[in-house]
Amino acid sequence: VTWQALLGELMAQPGRIGLGVTGTHGKSTTTALLGHLLEAAGLDPTVEVGAFVETWGASVRPGRGAPFLVEADEFGDNFLNYRPAGAIVTNVEMDHPDYFADAAAVLASFERFVRGMHPDPALGGRLLIVNASDPGAAELVTRLGDWDGRIVRYGPDGEVEAGEIAYEPQHTTFTLLGRRWTSPLAGAHNVANATAAILVADALGADLDALAAALPAFRGAGRRMELIADTPRVTIYDDYGHHPTEVRAALAAARQRIGHERRLWAVFEPHMYSRTALLLDEFSTAFTDADEVVIADIFASRDTPEAMASTSAEALADAIERASGIPALATGDVDATTEYVADHLGDGDAVLVMGAGKSYRIARGLASRSAEGSRA
Repeated sequence: VTWQALLGELMAQPGRIGLGVTGTHGKSTTTALLGHLLEAAGLDPTVEVGAFVETWGASVRPGRGAPFLVEADEFGDNFLNYRPAGAIVTNVEMDHPDYFADAAAVLASFERFVRGMHPDPALGGRLLIVNASDPGAAELVTRLGDWDGRIVRYGPDGEVEAGEIAYEPQHTTFTLLGRRWTSPLAGAHNVANATAAILVADALGADLDALAAALPAFRGAGRRMELIADTPRVTIYDDYGHHPTEVRAALAAARQRIGHERRLWAVFEPHMYSRTALLLDEFSTAFTDADEVVIADIFASRDTPEAMASTSAEALADAIERASGIPALATGDVDATTEYVADHLGDGDAVLVMGAGKSYRIARGLASRSAEGSRA
């Protein structure tokens, strides 16, 4: 059996409360954050995340409590193995063109996931926490018109919205459920992610004071705006973002961290030719928060030879420069890209490396070069 099928069986065991976090973006961070909050509230959850969580020393956390939380990935319809009682939908967009024919197919898959949820008395049946400000998630709610579960929409235009949001370099603060919260995560998307996680924890009866005390201690998930190096000369972040929406959000978060006075490099390894070709127009306008854009060779992953002939790193760099007016250059493989960026960094620069293939090698290579320069 697949590991997703095994997780689904474990989730369905007596005494467990199944929980899932799904969406085109934000699954790993939101899953890890909800797991962190449930742990701090004393609910001892079992958690599976699609990223390394430093405080757990793994991507999983085995627990003896009732909550059984998984990151529910839509690729390949993998999330249909899970039948949780409570679920978060962060957003719904077209992605994975090597599996989904179009946006309608993506929506149909998410609808099947929600309709397959199992009720649990602990949540009063079936509970869906869904992002009200995302058009795809809003369309999903419309399609669920006859669904008998409870739907809570969060964010602007929803029933629950964080207010009095203040974005600072080191943290973000906001008001929710009558309390002031401090999150160590940057970006408006992470206010939404925290809102969804807090709502699920609250629905499970977690003490809000305990949650508010725990939120500032969340250290994030691996490769999600992960700080790799911070020296007097340069700051380097590594991020898993590989979709235009993720690129835009990650760059906005980086700007929150470093301010507008410092030069920000966006170093991007596109993930799959098929995704790059399909979303080229969206990619061309996703880098506007950067001062310099560097495009590494496309990571082919599951692409067919036909897909690999559809576009190139050079075509993406050209599209970005034409659409946004930001200097963009294709620099070759990850090693050549590392050398180029390292040779052109200036004092005070910040670098955000993004991609889901080998791009982590660029971030770590730059950090190594930076450390050598500091010692020299």
